[in-house]
Order: sequence, then structure tokens, then C-alpha cells
Amino acid sequence: MIVIREIDPADLALFDEWYDALRAGAVAGREAALVETREALGSSLRNPGPLKTRRAVGAFEDDRVLGAMLFEYRLADNLDAVEVEIDVPPEHRRRGIGTALWQWAVTRAAQLGRTIVQTELGVPADPWSGATFAARLGFAVEHVEEHLVVPLPYDDLLLEDLRSSAGRLDGYRLTSWAGVCPPEHRQAYADLHSAMDLDVPTGGMTREIVPWTVEKLEASEARVDRNYLALVTMAHTLDGAPAGYTLIYLPRANAEHAQQDDTLVLREHRGHNLGTFLKLANLSQLAKHRTSQRYLHTWTALSNTPMRKVNARFGFRAVEQNRELELELPRLRPAARGVIVDPADQVLLVRFEFADGPVWATPGGGLEAGETVLEGLRRELIEEVGLRDFADPPHVWHEEHVAEGHAAGYDGVLNDYFLIRTDHFEPSGSMSAAELRDENVHAMRWWTADELAAHEGRFAPADLPALLRRALESGPPTTPVTLL
Repeated sequence: MIVIREIDPADLALFDEWYDALRAGAVAGREAALVETREALGSSLRNPGPLKTRRAVGAFEDDRVLGAMLFEYRLADNLDAVEVEIDVPPEHRRRGIGTALWQWAVTRAAQLGRTIVQTELGVPADPWSGATFAARLGFAVEHVEEHLVVPLPYDDLLLEDLRSSAGRLDGYRLTSWAGVCPPEHRQAYADLHSAMDLDVPTGGMTREIVPWTVEKLEASEARVDRNYLALVTMAHTLDGAPAGYTLIYLPRANAEHAQQDDTLVLREHRGHNLGTFLKLANLSQLAKHRTSQRYLHTWTALSNTPMRKVNARFGFRAVEQNRELELELPRLRPAARGVIVDPADQVLLVRFEFADGPVWATPGGGLEAGETVLEGLRRELIEEVGLRDFADPPHVWHEEHVAEGHAAGYDGVLNDYFLIRTDHFEPSGSMSAAELRDENVHAMRWWTADELAAHEGRFAPADLPALLRRALESGPPTTPVTLL
């Protein structure tokens, strides 16, 4: 049985096991995969910032982590989107683990009221398992970059040739620093970050661009500085106006990899070979501060022809494509439902009365903000039928149902079903009959398998009799079955 749950990053042993699964899945089959270091990711998860929430989610079997997901969402902008990364080590693939993690993500996104899911994939060749999985879920590729690497230490002869061919830097001066930005450059550096966000190609990805302020810059640099040494070179005109910058991140706890991040030359200053001068100056910084890093990575959009030419001159070699993907989900109301079965294999159902007629369904209901699916299930069953004090049940079915007539503001309902074995009891919840009628509940009763098969009315889910028969005959599925 695969169980999906969040992990506590303060539990260092559990975090390490989760990280090992994440990394093993992320690097498999890739020549130069770059994965956030254990130290950096652990620090980020244990010290949340005010602008983004990050959640570590694991797929467990007998207390072993077989798959990992990083689930993220912004708190001040891009409020319709979540970002997910799902990684399953090769030896655990083709068991439905990735799908089970995805079902958790869909339910949590629905709880948050967010309908845009974004992800990134490193794809060294087609076909690629991660790309195939994403396409099966409905993701579309919206933006493609080349992921390029160059070996370190840098080739001195190549750098000397580049310096010779670049000539003199006329009309500009360069300022370099390592670490956080000096106070006298913070406003200019923040403005350049804002310009970078507007300038960088993003294809069809949904992005809300929020200008950088000095305060935002300071907060971001303080967080980054815990795990990375930033190497920055900024270009100014002779009268002090900012013209561009380049940025390298040198991880403090990564023995192999450094990252060439932003390089920007403002449009009015292009055509002066300024990008080459910026990179050369920053590579001089890298030579001073580098310890054991063996590769320098960078990423450039396929549409950015000028920067691709610059990268080629600097010796970068493409190792894979970095693909950004996006999927828009319907706005579904998340709900948890109990498939409650007694020792005689009778199932407890409640009757809902709607304008289009009655339907017999499993008890349960909508999740409240901030509660987990199991917390919502326990609350709903206490309120509706009076069932309490049961062990965590297996998650058997996952249903995303789009249809008219659901609660205002929703396109349908998202049901997660759990199989609960219990002694027979007379259902009587904490809600009054009037309160239940307000929820469209008008009756509840136990059903035998024969009664289910003979009934000519509607069930929810529609094929409940067959689904229940399979679950009772074969036992709960290893991962939840997606109902169509």
C-alpha cells in the first residue's frame, strides 16, 4: 500500500530519506543534472520565507520513501498557480507512485483555489519518461531552454582569446562583488532585476511580473546567501547609470556545480559587446572564489539567438533541454468520502436530493481550508453519520468530476475515497436532521451487495457497485484508482 503524506523537514533522518528519493529520481539518465543541494533545500524547508510556501511530500510503503514531490506556491503574486516536481527513482517506477503523488497535488491545489500547475523537466532525449508522464497528465510545453555546461576550471587560453577579441570597453565601467549587494548599488541592482524579469523569454508560461524593490532584494539575498555565494558584475555608464549585470551562484555545499544565472544588458546599451565584458569580469571572480566545482551551468532560451552565440563563444555545450510546462485545471471543490463497510460487507450510503433527482453516495463532504484530507474525512463522518475513532484508512479512489450544478464558483467536485472497515452501527451524526437537509441529505442506510446490484437509481460514483465489489474481493489497490 502506497501512502502519500507530507514530511516534517525538521525530522532530519526522514528528510534525508526523502531527499535521496528526490535526487535519485531527478538525476537518473541525465548527464549533468543540477539538483538543489540537500543543505540548501533543507534550509529552505525548515526556514520558510514570507513570499513562498514549499512542502516536501513523500510516497511511503512500510515507512520507506519510494517517491518524492516538492510542492510550492507563491504568497504575494501568481496566486492562481502552484509548482510541482515529482521524482521517483527508476527502481520504483511503473507502480503508480508518480500518479499517487500527482493526485495529492491536484487535491491540495483545489484546496488552495489554484488552477494553474507548472513544472520543469530536464530532457536529454526523446522519448523521455518524465515528458511522457507529464503529457499523459495533460501538461503542455510552453517554453524551452538549452541547458548548457562548461568544465571548470575555465580554459585559460579560451579566456585569453575572448579578452583579446573583445577589445577595449569604452563608455562603461564595471563593478564586481561577492555576496550581498553593497548598499550604494541596491536600487540600481533591484531595477536591473525588474528589467530582467520583463526581458527574459518565458514562452506561453503564465507569469505575474512584480517589480523588485530594495526591500525585496535584501530579503531575497539574505535567504540565498545562506547556501550560495553570489558573484555579481554590474555595468554602469560613465555617469553612473546602470547598463547591465551578470550573476553566478557558487553553492556553499556543492562540490561539483556552479550556476551562471542572469545576464542582462539593457536594450539601449546593446551592440557594444557589453555581455562579453560582463561575463569575462565575473569569470575572474569565479576563479578567485571557486573551490572544487567542476562544472558551470547556464540556461538559454532557444529563441534567444544572441545569447546562444555568446555561450558558444564561451565554450558552453548543450546537454539537455529544460522544458517548462503548464496545465490548467478546472476549479473543483475538494471533498473526502468514506466507503464504510461493516463485517457483513454492507456499505453505508446517504441519499442526496437534487433538482434532477436523488442519488445515493458515500458519506463525507467538502474540505475546509487548512485541513488535510484525512482530517476533513474524520470531521465529515463525525458530523454526518457519527463514525469516529477509526485507523487511517486506505485511499482507494480519486475522482475529478466536472459538471454543472455544483457549488457556486466551482466547475465540479474532486472526491478522494477511503475504505473504512468498522463494526455495524446505527448512523447518527452531530448534525441535526434540519442541518443535514440543508446539505441535501435526506436519508442514510446500509446496503447489501444484492441491493446495490438490483437498484435502478443513481449512485455516486456512478459505478459504485462494481468498484466496491472489486475492492472487497481483491483488497484495496496499492495506489488510488483514478475514476473516469
